[in-house]
Amino acid sequence: MKPRSWMFIVVMLAAAAAATPRRRAVLAADDTGSLRVESEPDGAVVNVDGRAAGETPLTVETMTAGVHRVRLVRAGYLENSRLVTVKSGARGMVRAQLTAAAPPLKIVVLEGEGAVNIIQPKTAVAPVIEVRDRNDQPVSGALVRFAIQKGKATFNGERALSATTDALGRATATGLAPTGSGPVSIAASATFQGQTAAVAIVQTNVLTAAQASAAAAGGTGAAGGGGGLSNVAIVGIVGGAGAAVGGMLIASKASNESTPDPCIASGVCGAWTVQFSPFLDVSACSVVPGFSSQGIVTDASGAFHVGWPPSNSFIQVDGTLTRTGINGTLRCVSTPATGHDLGNGVGA
Repeated sequence: MKPRSWMFIVVMLAAAAAATPRRRAVLAADDTGSLRVESEPDGAVVNVDGRAAGETPLTVETMTAGVHRVRLVRAGYLENSRLVTVKSGARGMVRAQLTAAAPPLKIVVLEGEGAVNIIQPKTAVAPVIEVRDRNDQPVSGALVRFAIQKGKATFNGERALSATTDALGRATATGLAPTGSGPVSIAASATFQGQTAAVAIVQTNVLTAAQASAAAAGGTGAAGGGGGLSNVAIVGIVGGAGAAVGGMLIASKASNESTPDPCIASGVCGAWTVQFSPFLDVSACSVVPGFSSQGIVTDASGAFHVGWPPSNSFIQVDGTLTRTGINGTLRCVSTPATGHDLGNGVGA
């Protein structure tokens, strides 16, 4: 081949090589677009086709035209994944409203929130909690720790107590005793299979029943976190038919009660202990010196009908326990001693 022919071929190849990058650039511009990704709330990690691209709000300036999988991940929210089509020379858009994930574990306070503890008679309301999973089902075998965070109280002389939830997912802080007046904050935490939950239970310690009455009037005896009646309901009983039955009473949920099925939805159903200060004077029924405490069992509506010792034939008690007090009627059933009728005693 002649030298001039070789030179012609070299010039043609060089020209073709020079044209190739420009042609590739045109092709690249025609085959790419961009993508904007936003989420509510911001701060979700964006993965495009399995590769991390940044956090929302995010703009990916250069993406190959076509279908891509975009995945958004943020702690405390459900994962959001979708397919998006990016067109050549255009900007695709992804806007995602993230859904908050249910906590894997939670604590429900059944007893003790807002309770009033009385130092002199050593009356305290033991916190009872229930541990539930993300499906709101009870978790048995969870490790629970109760700790006095603030205030003067102990669990059998200790500031902390450990327990394990039973078959109903419940645990009780036994041995609670107030040691000084003022607010008390009890931390309850639960651990199960690497999952944790925590809640604070607030109570109030007072010295006397009279102070407890004043505290209840101020609202510290409100309904607890479980949705039912607080463990402490303080009311007055008015005497009738010549009987001096004055004094305050304190109704507290019996600590050894197992809640029957009909009572689960009621905040006032079950076994209660009623304490009187200084005492309930029922001498008209030949009961001396009277009652310092007695028990009642209420139905789902809070109604009760009981007979109180020393003999069930001496005193008949009918009434209703509500979220704000007790309405009741006390009567002497006919006895050889008096046969008197105590008349009505209405809770104030």
